[in-house]
Amino acid sequence: MKKFATLLILLFTVLINGCKKDESTTETPEDTTPACTPTVVEVTTNISSPTTWDPCHIYVINASSIDVSSTLTIQAGTIIKFKNNVFDNAITVSATGQINAVGTADKPIVFTSFKDDANGGDTNGDGTTSTPARGDWGGIVMNTSSCVYKYCTFLYGGEGPSPGAGQPTLEFQSFYGIIDRCTFAFCGGEAVFNGYGVVDARSCHDTNFKLTNSIFYGCIKPVFINPFLSIDNSNVFHNPNNAAQKNDFNGIFITNEANEALSDVSWLEDEVPFVLTGSLYITHPGTKLILAAGVIIKVKDSPAPGNKITYKEGMNSIQGYGLPGVYFTSYLDDAHGGDTNGDGNASSPAFADWYGIQDITASISTNNFCYNWSNILYAQYP
Repeated sequence: MKKFATLLILLFTVLINGCKKDESTTETPEDTTPACTPTVVEVTTNISSPTTWDPCHIYVINASSIDVSSTLTIQAGTIIKFKNNVFDNAITVSATGQINAVGTADKPIVFTSFKDDANGGDTNGDGTTSTPARGDWGGIVMNTSSCVYKYCTFLYGGEGPSPGAGQPTLEFQSFYGIIDRCTFAFCGGEAVFNGYGVVDARSCHDTNFKLTNSIFYGCIKPVFINPFLSIDNSNVFHNPNNAAQKNDFNGIFITNEANEALSDVSWLEDEVPFVLTGSLYITHPGTKLILAAGVIIKVKDSPAPGNKITYKEGMNSIQGYGLPGVYFTSYLDDAHGGDTNGDGNASSPAFADWYGIQDITASISTNNFCYNWSNILYAQYP
């Protein structure tokens, strides 16, 4: 009888242990992505109902522009290719639309050229006859504040709507977006100083815009924003595997903006300079521009001199102006922040390349209420 009771206890223990959760599987969910050989799906029509793109397909955009007016969810590992048989080859997200593109470190979402055999194979079936290049496709234009891009790779974008023209690979027209841990490589844009950047948010005044932990290399001009937006020091402006491979105009370009920021703005990036393509105004009461050590601000004047940094309420309006490595200088100054205008030794900085830093409320002895800090270089009124 005792032996029978012992057997019952052992059986009960085995059953109880067999029913317990395996806590290790709850901490790290299994990859439920189905094993598959991706097949090609050609996309020629607009997306007007909730749609999911998955890694079991390679989506080929074969239209001048695809309009997204509903929610487009793009799963990790999905590849999207754009044909360049027509100019532009863009995706436009309307006010009612949304793109939710969230990949992973191991399975990024890839937006690339139809000629790109390295991602998704030889989709155009021409062997090695064609190779991808800058401007093979257009870009994605956001007319909504509902788009998220995480762990995405953007390759060979930036073609404009007409021959020889460029456009952003990601453009935010008055709307914000989230870009995190993305890579932008070999993308076009425009070479002129006030032309489009690869990520272009010059029209976005919404401080919810975020660009973080992303990589730019082999592109024309990586970023173009406006003075309302903050940029931290998490982005990289060179190829992590080849530090010499950078961008043609390796800087964060700031558009001329008549309206000043209404809240504090932080510019913390120290790998590349911030380039003012017009005057910067820090004149809203209490608003501050916050700089970190090593930040360089370059001013592009056309014609010179005229563009300047104007602020009020004393030097506290520019916090960090005296930190180590901080300079305010000419766009032509290669000694500080590198060859930002991308012309090698063809140009050099000179006195009066830009106006200066002006405090419109101060009583100072220098010309036109401009400061003469030692880190102000090549200004007419230093």
